[in-house]
Amino acid sequence: MSSQNKDSASSTGSSQEQQKPPQIEPIRLPTVEEMRGQDIWNNCAVRSVVSGVMGGGLGLFMGLFLGALDNPLMQEEMTGRQMFIYQAKQMGRRSWSSCKAFALMGLVFSAAECVVEKVVQKRPVLVVLALLHFQS
Repeated sequence: MSSQNKDSASSTGSSQEQQKPPQIEPIRLPTVEEMRGQDIWNNCAVRSVVSGVMGGGLGLFMGLFLGALDNPLMQEEMTGRQMFIYQAKQMGRRSWSSCKAFALMGLVFSAAECVVEKVVQKRPVLVVLALLHFQS
């Protein structure tokens, strides 16, 4: 009987140990590499190019997906091979078109956002004056 009490006491003790709150890590200063990476990312040109490339990739996949959904007008008169070729060409055209559009949108939006952010950081008085001007 005493062995059962010991087992039950040890099982409740281990469950209490498992329920300890997680340790809070102290705040640390960034390393030199992290600071360099942040400086590179804060460059408007880098941000714009990365956004353009990622937008282009998204547009490529969106175009492939949406291009596959196009049906030819003369579907009944086409053979299987002709339909396959038509679908492949349509997917290629649509993906390239979407790729260009999404890349341009990502590039322009990111560049404009970055430039506005830099101006607001350097000259907050201009922002206040612009807001007052447009409110009246």
